[in-house]
Amino acid sequence: AWPLEHRPSSVGDLLRHSARRAAAGTLAMCGAGGSVGSGLRYKAGPQVWSGKRIRDDYELQKLLTDWEKLGVSFTGAMLLAEGKDSVKDYDRRYDEWSTTDTIVGVTGIVMKSNGDGWLYLHLTSAGFKWEHAAGSYRRLTQEGPGGIRLKVVDSSTRKYAVGDVRGLLEEQRGCEYADGTKMEYASFAKDLFNGVSEKRCEGVKTIDVKPGSNTPT
Repeated sequence: AWPLEHRPSSVGDLLRHSARRAAAGTLAMCGAGGSVGSGLRYKAGPQVWSGKRIRDDYELQKLLTDWEKLGVSFTGAMLLAEGKDSVKDYDRRYDEWSTTDTIVGVTGIVMKSNGDGWLYLHLTSAGFKWEHAAGSYRRLTQEGPGGIRLKVVDSSTRKYAVGDVRGLLEEQRGCEYADGTKMEYASFAKDLFNGVSEKRCEGVKTIDVKPGSNTPT
């Protein structure tokens, strides 16, 4: 926990603290009395994961609460996945190109804050993982257990508040995630990304075409 005399009172204090931690190369565990410093949390669990269980994660909610008190917000998001399949199609009736996108494999979402690093949320059959850290997110795209390598398959620069993230987690409280069902584990991060970006990461999308050209840009 933060010693009272060292507790950050502003985003500036928070940035200076995060910079010191990053320089020391440390990654602290978020405990029940955890601070807004960098942290990693991994929870293994049953084959079926409920949205309520994720929403009720104490340490995650504590981080979001501290961020709200300090005025931290988000400046964008990135959806990570093993891959994305895109199939282009041309409708002659309307002279319109479209693409049908399908996200493939394991997913995760990186949410970039305006002053305290990033937050990563990830749900698989192995359990629920969240991580708060500073610096580059690119290590998340390195090969992990089982040889799985994630990459950025969609991104957004839409700004949103901590309350928006809380609301989306609340909306998912009635969901039960399990592979082989309509709500597979990968749906968790995809739904969060759709919510904070206000766009769809999958489905049919119209493609812009340059004037005088019959091929998509």
